[in-house]
Amino acid sequence: MDYTLELPDQLAQHLRALRKARGLSQAALASKLGLTQSRIAAIERNPAALGAGQLLRVLGALDAQLVLRDTHAAKTVYPETTPSQSFPAGEW
Repeated sequence: MDYTLELPDQLAQHLRALRKARGLSQAALASKLGLTQSRIAAIERNPAALGAGQLLRVLGALDAQLVLRDTHAAKTVYPETTPSQSFPAGEW
């Protein structure tokens, strides 16, 4: 399942939801990462304090990925045509 983040605050909710969906306690996730339970709690409260590498490690421990999607490219794949640009029937 994909989780779209539009606001920085949403990351905390999604990290917590992923952990719970995996059936992991904060202590169990901390153990997988070599951290303390209190550090996992702090990450879930304020994930913006993580560096990119740290975030990727946490996501990896949760069997999740960070995906960047170019939404601009998706909008420009098929430019609109005007009536003068339309093609005869049966031809491209």
